[in-house]
Amino acid sequence: MEKTHVKIKFPNQFGQYISYIDNLEFEGNRVNDFINTLDEIYGDIRERLFEPEGRVKPYINLFVGSKNIESLEGVNTRINNGDTIALLLSRAGG
Repeated sequence: MEKTHVKIKFPNQFGQYISYIDNLEFEGNRVNDFINTLDEIYGDIRERLFEPEGRVKPYINLFVGSKNIESLEGVNTRINNGDTIALLLSRAGG
């Protein structure tokens, strides 16, 4: 299986769970492969990002480049070598 190298942009609230890494090389080329790798290395990442039925939690936006994976193919969204994976937390209130 091919290896994919990505840049990672996570807020500090999540950075602590992934040792503040900003790059990752993993086997595969889908969001699911990326999440599985993070989960294997750091544990509980999938649980922190996804609902039990597999959807991204409502207060989290996960992007590949400038596209939200929810508007693409969800965890099956393709990741290309050199892409940036970004996680943004939704804010509410006024």
